Amino acid sequence: MVLELPAPELQNSGSLARCIEERRSVRQYTKVLLPIGVLSQLLWAALGVTGPGQKRATPSAGGLYPLHLQIVVQRVSALEPGTYEYEADSHSLKLVANRVPEEAVQELGIGDQPWLKEAAIVIGVSAKLGDAVRHFEPQPPQGERGARYVYMETGALAQNVHLQSTALGLGCVLVAGFDDARVKEVLRLPSNMEPTALLCIGQRRDI
Repeated sequence: MVLELPAPELQNSGSLARCIEERRSVRQYTKVLLPIGVLSQLLWAALGVTGPGQKRATPSAGGLYPLHLQIVVQRVSALEPGTYEYEADSHSLKLVANRVPEEAVQELGIGDQPWLKEAAIVIGVSAKLGDAVRHFEPQPPQGERGARYVYMETGALAQNVHLQSTALGLGCVLVAGFDDARVKEVLRLPSNMEPTALLCIGQRRDI
């Protein structure tokens, strides 16, 4: 099943300076459903097409764009819980698996990270790491340069999502401590893709 997402809002997302100032890692969320338009905005900010030639919101070395997004949906309006793949070219979602049990989402993290199961969505960032390594093989240090680019791009994507979340009044936290094998299993990643980050997002619970 493929679901076309609402068009992203390109105006009135808040002052960039204010979003930078107010950005914080938020790990506590309410049970409020995220509107599907909000999910659309977040995915566009992460990896959406922003210009001619399929230019994306996140920069990529050599225009390779090795990053991909899989979204564990737990609470989003007008969207059944499950795991979806973001198709940036058409700004749409493809359902790849049904609802993921909360305990399975919790187990993605290393140690006790309850925000994984409490978030409305968990965005999994993954990459064709081998392709990037081979593409940049001639650049020193050989065998390492491509991987460095992938992780730089992951950081840029994560910051985009953090700032967009802040503009929308949402809470967001980057999870880097995760079990690679479990993430690959739960997100249904093919063998040639490796997870690089998880982003937990939900309506923030201020205490």
